[in-house]
Amino acid sequence: MPQPPPPASHEPELQESHLAEGGEMGALVRSMDWSKTPLGPASKWPTSLKTMVGVVLRNRFPMLLWWGPDLLQIYNDGYRPVLGVKHPASLGVPAAQVWPEIWDVIGPMAEGVIRGGPATWSEHLQLFINSRGFVEETFHTFSYSPVPAEDGRVGGVLVTVQETTQQVQDNRQLRMLRDLAARSADAKSAEQACRTATGILSAYDEDLPFALLYLLNVEANEFQRVSTSGLEAYEGPAAPARVPFDPWAHPPGGWPFAEAARAGREVIVETLQERFGPLPGGRWGTPPDRAVVLPLSRPGQPHPYGFLVAGVSPRRQLDDRYLGLFRLTADQVVTALANALAYEEERQRAEALAEIDRTKTAFFSNVSHEFRTPLTLMLGPTEEALASPSRALSGDNLETVHRNELRLLKLVNSLLDFARIEAGRIQASYEPVDLAELTAGVASAFRSAIERAGLAFEVTCPPLPEHVHVDRDMWEKIVLNLLSNALKFTFEGAIRVSLCWREDHAELRISDTGTGIPEHELPRIFERFHRVQGARSRTHEGSGIGLALVHELVRMHGGSISAESRLDQGTTFTVRIPAGTAHLPRDRVTPARSQVSTALGAAPYVTEALRWLPGSVEVSAEEASALGAETPPVMDIAAGARILLADDNADMREYVGRLLATRWKVETASDGAEALRAIRERIPDLVLTDVMMPNLDGFGLLRELRADERTRHLPVIVLSARAGEEAHVEGLRAGADDYLVKPFSTRELVARVEAQLARARLRALEEEHGKRLARVFQHAPVGIAIMRGPEHVFEFANANYLQLISNRPVIGRSVREALSELAAQGFLALLDQVFKSGEPYIGRSLRAMLNNGPGGALREGFFDFVYQPMLDDEGRVDSIVVVAFDVTELANARREAESANRAKDEFLAMLGHELRNPLAPILTALQLMRLRGSDATERERTIIERQVKHLVRLVDDLLDVSRVTRGKIELKREKLELAEVVAKAIEQTSPLLEQRRHELTVDVPRNGLRLDADPTRLAQAFSNLLTNAAKYTEPGGRISVVASREGSEAVIKVRDNGTGISPEILPRVFDLFVQEGQSLDRSQGGLGLGLAIVRSMVTLHGGQVSAHSEGKGRGSEFTVRLPMVEAEPLQATAGPPPLEPKPPVSGSAPTRVLVVDDNQDAADILAESLELLGCETRIAYDGPSALKIAPTFQPDVALLDIGLPVMDGYELARLLRQQLSSPALRLVAVTGYGQASDRQRSKEAGFDAHLVKPLDFDVLNALIERLAAL
Repeated sequence: MPQPPPPASHEPELQESHLAEGGEMGALVRSMDWSKTPLGPASKWPTSLKTMVGVVLRNRFPMLLWWGPDLLQIYNDGYRPVLGVKHPASLGVPAAQVWPEIWDVIGPMAEGVIRGGPATWSEHLQLFINSRGFVEETFHTFSYSPVPAEDGRVGGVLVTVQETTQQVQDNRQLRMLRDLAARSADAKSAEQACRTATGILSAYDEDLPFALLYLLNVEANEFQRVSTSGLEAYEGPAAPARVPFDPWAHPPGGWPFAEAARAGREVIVETLQERFGPLPGGRWGTPPDRAVVLPLSRPGQPHPYGFLVAGVSPRRQLDDRYLGLFRLTADQVVTALANALAYEEERQRAEALAEIDRTKTAFFSNVSHEFRTPLTLMLGPTEEALASPSRALSGDNLETVHRNELRLLKLVNSLLDFARIEAGRIQASYEPVDLAELTAGVASAFRSAIERAGLAFEVTCPPLPEHVHVDRDMWEKIVLNLLSNALKFTFEGAIRVSLCWREDHAELRISDTGTGIPEHELPRIFERFHRVQGARSRTHEGSGIGLALVHELVRMHGGSISAESRLDQGTTFTVRIPAGTAHLPRDRVTPARSQVSTALGAAPYVTEALRWLPGSVEVSAEEASALGAETPPVMDIAAGARILLADDNADMREYVGRLLATRWKVETASDGAEALRAIRERIPDLVLTDVMMPNLDGFGLLRELRADERTRHLPVIVLSARAGEEAHVEGLRAGADDYLVKPFSTRELVARVEAQLARARLRALEEEHGKRLARVFQHAPVGIAIMRGPEHVFEFANANYLQLISNRPVIGRSVREALSELAAQGFLALLDQVFKSGEPYIGRSLRAMLNNGPGGALREGFFDFVYQPMLDDEGRVDSIVVVAFDVTELANARREAESANRAKDEFLAMLGHELRNPLAPILTALQLMRLRGSDATERERTIIERQVKHLVRLVDDLLDVSRVTRGKIELKREKLELAEVVAKAIEQTSPLLEQRRHELTVDVPRNGLRLDADPTRLAQAFSNLLTNAAKYTEPGGRISVVASREGSEAVIKVRDNGTGISPEILPRVFDLFVQEGQSLDRSQGGLGLGLAIVRSMVTLHGGQVSAHSEGKGRGSEFTVRLPMVEAEPLQATAGPPPLEPKPPVSGSAPTRVLVVDDNQDAADILAESLELLGCETRIAYDGPSALKIAPTFQPDVALLDIGLPVMDGYELARLLRQQLSSPALRLVAVTGYGQASDRQRSKEAGFDAHLVKPLDFDVLNALIERLAAL
């Protein structure tokens, strides 16, 4: 808005340089009397305020400054558009008063900065401000930055802001238009396009609070509401369902559709509340008060497709940019409508073409049937005649052939007539005739057939006042076709023919009391090839062109034909022929014919009709002709079979019945319904049926037979005129056992029937065999079940199997449904695997949790079972036989034994650990005595030390056995030579060999016997063999170790000339705790574990060990066979540099060692030993005591027992690390467990080293030195 010139400045000091510029806002700031504001006179403003005001005013970017506790506002020219009507009154006013509508949003942000918080940044923040006289949706990107005052505290807030409303709204509108274009393109109809559009618009109600889409109806006199958004729950005058349309009307109220249609552009509607009353509030809670009505049209259209009514947002200004959105939205809807209408037109064209194609297919299907049936009845007798000695047709065969020749000729002539009419080449000869006399004569030919059918026949043809010009042949065909049609569909009552004069035309009416025509079929009754599906008739024969031909013939006479019908009451056809010749081609009104007539008279029609009637000539088995009959085989498996033949064609029934009656008993039926009744009364051995029959066709008969359990497997051969693979497949899918196409030969028919009868007899034998097998299964002493198909549906389950599953009903149900608890236990996956692979599965003592009946609790069971796949004739799996044994008692006994064995192993492990604890202080004390150098007790100390080490080896053996039996041994394999392992084993046993003065001979190649092995464990095995040989050989004996290569194995033999092994012990020599009998003094000692450990270690390496002895006193030989690996080629690799011994670090030995062990003797003796090394020690017997000592003692090394009371060694280590927080502290775990997993756990707990009890003093000394060097 225009601003008055600023008044003269009240404060000359404001002319300072930093306030001298700033455009209009600079002038306004300089002119304002600031003494009346909380900021006070500008001359007294702090320098920080003056500086920031100058920065704001000179900046062209929208900025403002809020200063002081009230956040008084000072802004620049760039910020003025944001304020709108709030300018200039907002200058120097607290921000909360300027922006009360959004202060709940921005106030906390500004106050946070004033209180010392960090600067803020908000991007595209939605704010509803009132800067144009109404609350408007806006978007801003802004930052609040603290401005320091002279005292260092925050004096104000610098606001930099950019309005992004247009950017955000444009992006939102583009998304909406993109969604409209993308999703509406898939619409297949105008209504679907509208519903899709409003569905999208409902998601963008910020811009379009509501939308209504109206489409013009076909008559172009009314608009119908198709879809809405935003007003779904609204029912009122603003959303009428229908709106009358008159483009030149000016209706008061309502939406101005007519005005928009005339203008061809949008019309803005104001004051909606006054026009329509209250409307829904929508997203903002404020109902829109304006809307835009837009025509949905394209150039050149007389009327629009419809209209889009869109509400205007109460939070937006309706400017050109916003109005453009409405136009673009309408354009997108118009495009979607045009695409949908184009698709609909294309779909209709495609449906029309498809209908033509279906009509063509139906025609060829019908004509094929109509041709093949008479051809079959002509070819069959002809082939028989050719095969006979006389080679002549005679008798019934001759009559059959002639009858079907006439029928075929009639059909061909009808097709030719229709083709000529279609091509416009048929030439009629219209001559004046006495139509009453001609009609009565033609109709009388049908009397015998109609009366034979048990119907009344009334003909009323009084003389007409004048002759009528008709083509005689055509009129005969009109009357004969209509009468033939009436007889075909009438089973009781009467058929009436009447002819009369009506003003200027003759009217023929042919009515019947037949089955009638459904009302929805009447409009199509004269269409070519159209047939009423499911209609009850005397025969299903016919090409579907009879009534269409009549319609065309009547039309050529300038007349008309109509049909009236009521279902189950009858039908009346009315033909109207105009008088005179004005309606006829003048050149055709002559008495002469220009083309050869195709008329055959009434004979073919009547003859064909007679064949539809019951009581027509049938041939029984006794009267069958012997022509073409073959001598039945000596062993005829199908002898004496009874066949039911169903066909609506009497000639076909007679002919086929005569062919089959020489071998089998034949009964006939004239349609599917009659055949079904006969089958249900007495089931035949085979059914032979035509497809196209009245009342119930062949496929319907098949469905009924397959739905009945008694006839489900009854063999059925379908006879059909439809050839081709598709028709053949359709017949087999419908349930037929065979499909024979007309015409067929006598031999082919007989062979097919014979094959199906033989197959049915074999199937019966198989079923009987299956029943016998089922009885065997039923009484078997094990659980047996048969599951069929990929879903494993129970087909059979014997009593024992049902007992296993608590007698639950399973037959006919899938295993997933019947035994649902097995779904997550892996059994269903095993069944699926067996069905897919065809490989059987054998389960041994597998655990299963089964329900104790419906709703019962799960019970545990163990089963041995077999899943055996069964194959069909094509070698595919079609079922699985399950044989199951309940071995729960055996499994429980085995589990108890295994539990006892585990308890034994755990006891051995615990025993070994507990023995280590007392051994530790004993061995340490002996080593301490050796360090003190007391000669007086040297002999005694040596004896005790030797025995203690022997005891340690026994404990190690116990622990190894325990680890092996529990599967705890993990091999650390590496490529090495066998000689290295043997050398290590000899080194370990050399003290014993030397003590007993044995002679040891070693013949092991240094190279060429390469293994992939754990050197420690394999050396332990050979060490045990050598120890065993040394113990059981008298002093001064001979022991040899010989190794060689045999194939891919390294063979090592350890021989001695010792006491040998008795034959009773030899088979069990590698079992646990097995020893050769010893003297009372047990001079050899041991627990009987050494050789058991040997076998375990060798087995873990994939090898074998065996023992041989000639008997007591004749020595022993142990042979070890190990798999070898190929030697790897030597590669010149740079290995690590050789380790050079480090000189001792002067003064590096730790002087303070904390010993923690709950075994007081072990702790005391260990501390005393460490003191001999020059260490200062402290002792604690539990964790809490150690934590009290550590802060004052400040140990360099702590030796911690793991199995401490109160808190274990792991927890103590963690607490010591926290308490001392010294990186120089070294922690050593001291425990009776020495497995790799134990060492890894101590490492993860923070220990620097891991020692196993009893401690070797030399190892401890080396460790202390190593830790000192770190």
